[in-house]
Amino acid sequence: PSVMLLMCLVVGLSTCRAEGEDNQIQTAPVEASDTGSPEKACDPNIYMVLKELGALQERQEATVRALEETNRKLEASEKKVDVLNSTLTEVAFSAAMPKEGTIGPVNVLYPLVYKHVLSNIGGHYSPVTGYFTAPVRGVYYFSFSSFCWAGDGTSGGSLYRNENKVVSWYGYSKTDPISGSNSAILLLQAGDMVNIRLWDGRKISDNVNKYSTFSGFLLSPM
Repeated sequence: PSVMLLMCLVVGLSTCRAEGEDNQIQTAPVEASDTGSPEKACDPNIYMVLKELGALQERQEATVRALEETNRKLEASEKKVDVLNSTLTEVAFSAAMPKEGTIGPVNVLYPLVYKHVLSNIGGHYSPVTGYFTAPVRGVYYFSFSSFCWAGDGTSGGSLYRNENKVVSWYGYSKTDPISGSNSAILLLQAGDMVNIRLWDGRKISDNVNKYSTFSGFLLSPM
């Protein structure tokens, strides 16, 4: 647009000067009137065109600056989103019982704490409390295994989502070791908590072989 205005300005000046010269040739004997010469009559129009051209250039420069700033903000936002997505989608953990021996029997629903952390990608499993906390809404997979030495009675417990029992294991033997396992795929909301709880009056055992474990990972954010 500024180029077009400049061309119009040049053409206007040329036309105005040509008309002025023609008028001077044709009316050379005539005295200049109070209205002034043709060149002077063109001056106000030239001034307005120059003023408009300057204002248009300022607007264009402001628009370019605004677009550049918007692009910088978009690029920064995209980088933050990429970092956030990579952080939130990298969620996995696996942990084992730390105890050489047997836990239980207990007279309460006992939250198990798997303190021997094998992996904790994203840091959403707590080896202090035994709880996994979902960082985002999504579909998660969980599994657990249990073991109890021969002659220790019965073993049993459940996987809980918040305060809701989801899946369980149970075993009983007077002469042989007991093992059990289970798994679940759950749709969790951000902030939901998942852990394993030993039933009242039951036992669970382990040693350096790490028979009793608790694992989980994010299948797909939603």
